[in-house]
Amino acid sequence: MKDTVEILSKVLPVILLIILGGFLRKARFIGQNTIGEFKKIIVNITLPATLFLTFAKTTFESRYIMIFISVFLVCIIMLLLGTVLKKQLKHSNKYYPAIFSGFETGMMGYSLYAVVYGTANVYKLALIDLGQVVFVFFVLVSYLQKLNGRSANAKELTLSFIKSPVILSIILGITVSFTGDFSSISSPVVNSIFETLRLLSEMTMPIICIAIGYELKINLKGIGGPLLATVIRMVLLLGMAYAINELVIDRLLNLDDTFKIALYTMFLLPPPFVIPIYMNEKEEKNKQFILNTLSISIILSLLAFIVLILTGTRTL
Repeated sequence: MKDTVEILSKVLPVILLIILGGFLRKARFIGQNTIGEFKKIIVNITLPATLFLTFAKTTFESRYIMIFISVFLVCIIMLLLGTVLKKQLKHSNKYYPAIFSGFETGMMGYSLYAVVYGTANVYKLALIDLGQVVFVFFVLVSYLQKLNGRSANAKELTLSFIKSPVILSIILGITVSFTGDFSSISSPVVNSIFETLRLLSEMTMPIICIAIGYELKINLKGIGGPLLATVIRMVLLLGMAYAINELVIDRLLNLDDTFKIALYTMFLLPPPFVIPIYMNEKEEKNKQFILNTLSISIILSLLAFIVLILTGTRTL
C-alpha cells in the first residue's frame, strides 16, 4: 500500500499539470499561439538538453542494435497492420494507418518515465526510442507526404533528420560519451554549461504537461471510431512489447527489468503528435478524427502507465 501511494504521488504532479493546462485554456489565460511557442521551446531547447545529458552519460554497447532493429520493425509492422485494418473496417480516412505506428516519446514518454524511474534511467527509454525516431523521420513522414500527393525526397528527409535539434543533441551526447566521464571535468566554464543544460532539461516535464492539457480536447460526437482504433493499437503493441521483452531484452540481451518497463512505457504512448501537421488542412473531417484519436490515446496512455508502474515496480 505504501509503495502504491508513493508511486501515485510521483505521477500526480503530471496529472495536475495536465489539468492546469486545460484550466488555462478554459480561463483563456494563454492562447494557442503561446502553446505553439511552448512546443518550440520543448522541441528546440529543453528536450534536446535532456537528451544530450542523457546520452552523454550513457555507455553504448553493440548489443543495443538489436533493440533498435526490433522497435523499427514493430513500427513498420504496425503501419502495415493499420493498412489492413483500414480495409477490413472499410474506413474512409486515408490517414488511418498512420495512427497505428510510431510513439510520442519526446512530448510525453520521457517525462512519464523520468518522473517515476528518475533521470538516471532515462537513457534506457532513449535507446529504445532511437528505432522509432528513425522510422518517423524516414518512413512515416514520407508516407504522409505521399498521401498528400507529394513525392518524398530522400535528400530532404535526410537533411531534416540531421538538422533536427533532437537528433543533433543525441549525436553530440553520444560523441561526448565516447570521450569519457564529463562529470570529472573541473573547468568552471564547462561545469556552468552542463548546469545550464540540466536546468533547461528540468523545464521539459512541466511545459510538456501544460501544453498537453491545453490541447486535450475530446469530441464526444463520433468517439467510437477513435476509441476503437486506440484500443486495438494498444492491445497489438502490448503483445509485441511482451514478445520483445521476453525474447530480446531478457533472453538475448539479459538487460534489467527497467528496460522492460521502458519498452512497455513507449509502446503504451499515443501516436506521434506530428501526424496532423502533415495532413491536408482542407480535410477537416479526417483531421478531427486523428486529433480525437490522439486525445483519447493520451488519456488511456496515462491510465495504462499508472497500471504499468503499479504492477511492474512490484516485480523489480
